[in-house]
Amino acid sequence: MSSILFPLVCSALCAFSLGAIDAEAQLRASEAPAARADAIVAPWVSDRAPGVSVAVSLNDEIVYARGAGLANLEHGVPLSPDSVFQVASVSKQFTAFAVFLLVSEGQIQLGDDIRTYLPELGETDDVVTVQHLLDHAGGLREQNTLAAMAGWMPGDIHTRDGIFDLVARQRGVNFPAASRIEYSNTGYALLARVVERVSGQPFREFMQENVFAPLGMTRSGFPADRDALVTQRAASYYPAGESFRNVISASESIGSSGLYTTALDVLRWAENFETGVVGSSRVFELMAARYTAENGEVSTFGRGQELRVHNGVATWSHGGRDAGYRSFLLRVPAADLEIVILSNRTDFDTAAMAFALMDAWLENDPRYVGPQADNWEPHSLNDLQGLAGDYEFYPGVIFSLRAGEGGLTFAPHGASRDDLAPLVQIGPGEFRLSTSPDLSLVFEAQRGTPAARMGYRIGLHGTLWAPRIALESFQPESLDINEFAGRCFSEELETHYRLEARDGVLIAHHPRLQSFEFTPYQPDTFAGEGPLQRIEFVRAQSGQPVGFHASGPLAMNVWFECRAG
Repeated sequence: MSSILFPLVCSALCAFSLGAIDAEAQLRASEAPAARADAIVAPWVSDRAPGVSVAVSLNDEIVYARGAGLANLEHGVPLSPDSVFQVASVSKQFTAFAVFLLVSEGQIQLGDDIRTYLPELGETDDVVTVQHLLDHAGGLREQNTLAAMAGWMPGDIHTRDGIFDLVARQRGVNFPAASRIEYSNTGYALLARVVERVSGQPFREFMQENVFAPLGMTRSGFPADRDALVTQRAASYYPAGESFRNVISASESIGSSGLYTTALDVLRWAENFETGVVGSSRVFELMAARYTAENGEVSTFGRGQELRVHNGVATWSHGGRDAGYRSFLLRVPAADLEIVILSNRTDFDTAAMAFALMDAWLENDPRYVGPQADNWEPHSLNDLQGLAGDYEFYPGVIFSLRAGEGGLTFAPHGASRDDLAPLVQIGPGEFRLSTSPDLSLVFEAQRGTPAARMGYRIGLHGTLWAPRIALESFQPESLDINEFAGRCFSEELETHYRLEARDGVLIAHHPRLQSFEFTPYQPDTFAGEGPLQRIEFVRAQSGQPVGFHASGPLAMNVWFECRAG
């Protein structure tokens, strides 16, 4: 099915880039792009701060590679194109590729139930297939959110087996498989295990033998555990005032993340999509295919790479973030251009730099369409009223938009009028969220009609969509907080919380976590400040609360059974 879907999607998205971009023209202008690249990288040059490693390939030749800033602040080690970073979710396209290598050999079938390979997983009402996991359509709960709900601390070592056991205990899902698209780290962690079960090798050995060694990626690998030695590894940091602090990556999960590599090694990987040194034509066809869920949504970021059009040219990309590491891989097949951005600081916008470098190398080609000035008219009050409403980004994380003669305002649900922030319209259906030009709210609604969802656009990284929700008229004081107090246990998480009613407030206590409060916003429904972002109580026929469903980002309705005391 996937091989059929891709031409349909590409007919809409790839028409802008039919015909190869003039490679000779790009080579003639190579000096100018390199000078622009230096200017783009220049703000990160420092002997006191972490920074970035950059590498660019054009027509299978490295045309730019440099490091800026420090790989290790404590030892003053500078970054270079050979510095090793953890590339986080960029790992997903390597995992997808590994699965397709086995699919092309007939060892894995895309339509197989994943329990064919991983029988330990709990049963669900719908079959979850290998293809569902590849395309983020499996509906499985997010492993990182489950760990937080279970009381795992940020500094705890999240071992592969520990995470797998946690996922295997789940009996519920976020949604029926294939019904819609939702980004899933869980799915890709499971796919790495599928590769292990089928190949009979540890995933890191399979990748070394079948991908890294044949491509000459000598500095790449999935470490056996967090304590493994990684030569020339860049440490990761976050800004703290005028200085920086270390961020330690605690997860040992692989498949969804976990690859350590260099900018130059990632270029070798990216160039393989053009040269085909590793992988058959069937593998590359499967990597490019796009999947459509039952609700019509296309998995644009499925199989570890996102297809999008930038300035008239089709691109493939994916970013990653873990601890203080930030990564972005951008491929432009029509130009045979590949760009790799790796950073070791949390405040680095890798996508912005990658696309800026793409602009630098391609802006002079006549088929490359640069940014165009939009001709648009501000929305009328009627238009704004169609956008106003309540939108839920994650369970319990609700934002309210209100329309008036002064324009559109934005605030967390329940905020006072003094907290309403005005939104500045910057384009058709797009409003600046703050003073940052990279953060905006976007809508796809026709003017004057209610918007079904709202998008939170994070620069060139993509958009997080929130559906419109309907909230009942509700008075918090109508609830008797005392009846919700008790001890609540979840078999799926193997953990418990004690809920305390104190001075009219419901407080959650956990043996390992800092206590946090719940705020009621609907009948028997509370928003939490901790890992349980929303809890919805269930009552017995007697009216007594007997438990609740807890939800967090990408993990819905985990059951807790409660008893008084």
